[in-house]
Amino acid sequence: MNFQKVLAWFDRPLSIDTVVAQRYQIQRILGMGSYGFTYLVTDMLSHEKKVLKQLRKSKQRYASGRKSFTYEQAILQQLEHHAIPSFFHSFTWRKEPFFIMEEMRGKTFEDFIFKYGEMYTEKEVFLILYKVLHVVSYFHSQGIVHRDLRIPNILMNGDEISIIDFGLARFIGENDERAQSYKGEQASMREIHYRSDFYALGHFVLFLLYSSYESAKEERPWYEELTLSANSSDVIMRMLQMKEPYYENVQELIEDVRCIIERMGDTCSKSF
Repeated sequence: MNFQKVLAWFDRPLSIDTVVAQRYQIQRILGMGSYGFTYLVTDMLSHEKKVLKQLRKSKQRYASGRKSFTYEQAILQQLEHHAIPSFFHSFTWRKEPFFIMEEMRGKTFEDFIFKYGEMYTEKEVFLILYKVLHVVSYFHSQGIVHRDLRIPNILMNGDEISIIDFGLARFIGENDERAQSYKGEQASMREIHYRSDFYALGHFVLFLLYSSYESAKEERPWYEELTLSANSSDVIMRMLQMKEPYYENVQELIEDVRCIIERMGDTCSKSF
């Protein structure tokens, strides 16, 4: 048996219907990230749906893995926002660490695009970004940077946006022991600075914009392939650190996105 097969067996998720800690019955697996497994569970005491997170066994052996798991809990405990999961409690079961948090309703933009085939116009994309940025503004105001704002981690339910998976989030001013191992795009997304979230959201915006793009035979840069207003292109380039000045704070970006939306004929005075 090779090492990869042994690791896969060692790191396998819990089975559906497993009852954890005599209380949480697993309904389905929500995600299998590099650090842990996330499950939708039924709380057998309250009969409510909640989310259970388990640290992978392979990561329990390393300080970096245990630290990320602990960090996520500390950050969720500090945040109180309707668009961010509430932390309930942590516990140990069969010598393994777990924690319970709120289930956020809705579908991820990964599902909207790749599972349901949703397509978004430029105007729709910037209206969505405007809502996302108001949530980002909240945790940035708490000194927290998410560092993983990708399409699997941003949900929409009706008109409401939610942000999940704070496993890579850090407090501004903290050191990242893995910083030297990050290269290129990953280095820009993992920097413990507010601009790393803007960089990630630049890619989030491009994913949504490309949902309605008909592929051409010859691949070109996004700013040549996509038909966008000059203002929209300018904002995306600054988010992606392709054009200076880069965005350093969320309020400046919110204001620029608001102006783009107003030019497209939609008011954005609503508070989200």
